[in-house]
Amino acid sequence: MDWLVTLADSSLTTLSWLAVLALTFGMLAWAMPCNRGMHWWRDLGAALTDVLYWFVVPVFTRAASTYMLAWGIALLLGGNAGGAFPVRYWPWWQQCLAILALQDVLLYWIHRAFHTKLGWSFHAIHHSPRVLDWPAAARFHVVNKVLAFTLADVVVLLLGFPTETLVALVPFNLVYSCMVHANVNWTFGPLRYVLASPVFHRWHHTVAAEAIDKNFASTFPLLDLLFGTFYMPPRKLPQEYGNGDRDFPEDFWGQFLAGFWRTPAARAAVDTVAEAEQVETRPAA
Repeated sequence: MDWLVTLADSSLTTLSWLAVLALTFGMLAWAMPCNRGMHWWRDLGAALTDVLYWFVVPVFTRAASTYMLAWGIALLLGGNAGGAFPVRYWPWWQQCLAILALQDVLLYWIHRAFHTKLGWSFHAIHHSPRVLDWPAAARFHVVNKVLAFTLADVVVLLLGFPTETLVALVPFNLVYSCMVHANVNWTFGPLRYVLASPVFHRWHHTVAAEAIDKNFASTFPLLDLLFGTFYMPPRKLPQEYGNGDRDFPEDFWGQFLAGFWRTPAARAAVDTVAEAEQVETRPAA
């Protein structure tokens, strides 16, 4: 019965977060929208799907993290849970910065892997909202979530970073993820190359051909600059979003199953959209 209590407490915490996030980003989107009129309540069906992602997926990821951590300790550390490096003795702020940097590098490359034909069927779910707003931050297939964010957490714990430091970063990561998905026109000005902004990440979600497979970094766009995937043109905002597949399921369970069988068609849809837009914008001979 303890798991029921844990689940109930977790659900109440999630409800509280959703209320605060809805109020905060609702006001910001009203005051300074990136795409005027594009709010999550415009598509209540999609909003319900997002709510299920907020509540259902964490149940699986918590279980996965427990097993992955136990397996990693047994296989890689010989049962020694102390970690391979003395990072737990670093000052707290250094631990936080190190975790953010390490995980961003790891997630950058995992993110790029999920944009290949092999991984896209799972990641296409995250790109499926055509009304893009902050609730979409939780819309990840279980496989995508486990092999990206859960894996990133397990890696830093195996390296010896304290669980307390990782937990302390949860509110920051949650708010930051919702912020970059929010319908807000922030670019962060001169800091646009240092920290990921809503406009930076909304370009990642657009179906515009020139922005496909760009802006993979979760927090630090310097990674995209370094590896040639940065795209955020000045004085221009992304307008249309989605994964390019007009027949993509819109319900939670339909998307869950689609992750396992839409691999070729899902990525082909994105490539077709990109090719079509390039033809349309190509100057006539």
